[in-house]
Amino acid sequence: MVDRSNASAFAVAKEVTSGTFVAPTSANVIQIADIKCQIDGITVDINEYTGSIHKVGPTVLGKSLTVSGKLYLRGPGGTSTPAADAWLPGLILQAGGLAETVTSAAIPVSPEAVASGTTTTATLGASATGTLDLYKGMMIKFATGLSGSGNKLYTMIRAYTAAKIATLAETAGGSISGNYQLPKQLSYRTSTSSTIPTLSTSVWMGNYRIDGVGMAISALKFVMPTTGRNASEPPYVEFTLTGDVQDDADETCPVITAGLAIPPYRDGKLWVGNTQMGGTSFDIDFNAQVAYPPNPNNASGNETALLTGTTRKVALNLNQYSKATKDFLALADAQATHSVMALWGSATGNMFGVIVTDGRFNFRSPDNSAEYVTSTGEMFVDGANKDVSIVIPFF
Repeated sequence: MVDRSNASAFAVAKEVTSGTFVAPTSANVIQIADIKCQIDGITVDINEYTGSIHKVGPTVLGKSLTVSGKLYLRGPGGTSTPAADAWLPGLILQAGGLAETVTSAAIPVSPEAVASGTTTTATLGASATGTLDLYKGMMIKFATGLSGSGNKLYTMIRAYTAAKIATLAETAGGSISGNYQLPKQLSYRTSTSSTIPTLSTSVWMGNYRIDGVGMAISALKFVMPTTGRNASEPPYVEFTLTGDVQDDADETCPVITAGLAIPPYRDGKLWVGNTQMGGTSFDIDFNAQVAYPPNPNNASGNETALLTGTTRKVALNLNQYSKATKDFLALADAQATHSVMALWGSATGNMFGVIVTDGRFNFRSPDNSAEYVTSTGEMFVDGANKDVSIVIPFF
């Protein structure tokens, strides 16, 4: 009997010890699109003479496994934060060098007044902790200063000082005043740790299962297209995992439980260098590098796959704006750092904020290939100081 391609599934588990398989269960199955699974032979050419024009074929020394897919960004829902490692897409983000932080209680528990504010900063009140960078990359809500209602009252913090001054990723219509609160939130922020987890995976293609062990991120990209007339997809994460084959088996593909509706990227926010802008897309490519340190003591001849670095680049496809609105040429010349923030969704546990707190503009180019003029270009992200964050608030 021929298996149908829609009978495909993906499950993931975090390894306690890198390279030691943790069997994913039915609770670890995650909704995914465009799943691909490839087993590659590790071969070497043996150039022995044969006494004829016909050479010896390559020798197969082993095998490797590559799994890739697309995760549409939908939250876990609910009014309370999930337990650590419970939101399964977060395991992919952790493997890509982002540290999970579960803020299970709002800060403060009840909203309190800001001590002072400007259009781009807020000095937080007595309940806030005065630790440098503590709230950097987190989401915050203000009662007064930001225009609109609902999700428009939320923004993100691009810098935070020991004096409790939060610098915002947008410019308010008036000075920030009144009450503030950092909601309960699940956040993934650039990790400074050298210990990056690896994953165990199971992929079903029809009624055949292939298991992977020591799976490390070799590609990771956030793609956030504007969900309007010209783009039909909501935001998603593209990833590729590389590691070793653990096992395979004939097994019925599991039935996947439907999650929440995927929030589209509209009726939200896009702020570039504290200027509100429109555009087609905002992408962050981590450009992950993975290595396999040799070790003859292991069956594979290698250590477990190791994420050795990322080179993060931001691609911004924006509508064309006047130089008076944003002088991108001067900003690229100056090479100072600026933030980019996207925010979308409105329901508790299914609203997203993504921020690059410190990026440098490369030079941008106008493009008139569409019916309207756009502007394309990159930003470069340096260091590891919580400078890329993805946040889900709960309220």
